[in-house]
Amino acid sequence: MGKTNTEESQKLARESTDCSFLLTHLIRQNDDKTEADAQNILDLILDIHNSQPNPLLKSSRTGWYSSASAKYFSAETCQLNNAGAYNSVCFTESTLSGLKAHRDMFGAKYGLSFNREFLLSKGAAPCINIPHNIFKKEVIYKNDSYPRKVFNFIPKELHPYINLMSESFDASHEREWRHHYDMEFSWSDIRFIFCPESDFETFSKIQINGLPTLFDLTWLDRV
Repeated sequence: MGKTNTEESQKLARESTDCSFLLTHLIRQNDDKTEADAQNILDLILDIHNSQPNPLLKSSRTGWYSSASAKYFSAETCQLNNAGAYNSVCFTESTLSGLKAHRDMFGAKYGLSFNREFLLSKGAAPCINIPHNIFKKEVIYKNDSYPRKVFNFIPKELHPYINLMSESFDASHEREWRHHYDMEFSWSDIRFIFCPESDFETFSKIQINGLPTLFDLTWLDRV
């Protein structure tokens, strides 16, 4: 495929039924969270009860390098250093059909969506899904007397965005994006608030001229 600029890329994506320009952070409830717990988390994210709100998506440990005792080659020291624990906020680039699947699998009723361009401007990026047989392949570099693995040489700047694919774990279906560290935003940056229709009155407090749109994920059963 030929190279495309940003405008051409956006046009192609809009004409593709499997692309979405919304990036969604869902509050999963498959870990024994109650509906009240999930609602409270969204309340806290939006800081909805504060007279001077400071909405914030808090990051958590993510990515292969956060859970593995891996080392990486540092260009500064020319040595293998220990990888760190990386905190990020996660999003899915799923279409509405994809959100329905996420809703069903993770028991999600609450969440919020942003425009793709907004998250790009905040420094978010798509995750990199690498098959384990490539990621853990042994290589020998000049003057080395023993093999190292490919993951030793991934620059640390990419570590927060790395997902490993194997038979036991494959998250590529999520079309995941991550924002490294916590993410500040304003209510006006949000495009959709996902919550049960019974909570619309609560979350309508953040709307200005009808935005962001309030959407009950159960409505996806109608399409």
